[in-house]
Amino acid sequence: MEDESVKLTERSALEIAERSLVLVAIVAHTQQQTWVADWTRRFGIHDSFSDAERGFFSDSTPDQQAIVNFSWRAEALVSLIWSLGGLEQMPLLSEQCWILDTDFIAAAMKDPNEFRLCAEKRPSEEIQAMEGFLYHQHWRVRDRQLGLNVGAGRPLDPGELPVDALNPSVVYERRYGLSWVAGWGDDWDDVPTDT
Repeated sequence: MEDESVKLTERSALEIAERSLVLVAIVAHTQQQTWVADWTRRFGIHDSFSDAERGFFSDSTPDQQAIVNFSWRAEALVSLIWSLGGLEQMPLLSEQCWILDTDFIAAAMKDPNEFRLCAEKRPSEEIQAMEGFLYHQHWRVRDRQLGLNVGAGRPLDPGELPVDALNPSVVYERRYGLSWVAGWGDDWDDVPTDT
């Protein structure tokens, strides 16, 4: 893991549920969904936006790069939904997962208050193990991007894909989301992703 001397406090199921609703709103906003502004106001979701999200959401003409950047948060949402048990397994890190089409998200969108109230997270051991796994995969991707061949020839650990098969953006976003769940960062906009 990152630094074992740091004492982390995992986010609560309620915090994860609230952040999940925010990310649903942000990702839907990147697709110019007309219902999302009313939905966020009606259920108080906009109150939980980070500063960066609030700026993006209030911008009536965001630039294309901002849209792309915020659309990638769908992959961070995958980690949050996994941590709440909405996905049995973490999807492969080789491809994007369109999480907004799942029944779990549909139920959350239909009744955000019930979603918040009933949220339960996976056991801490599972969250910590997956966060460590994603950290390691992110490290492998970064080494590869830097032209390093660290770990070449070693057998893959269970669940690992060859580094060339990993989608770097998927790995980064999934790690970002689960590192936040594990307690890294003071707020959503400041989750450290050092490798």
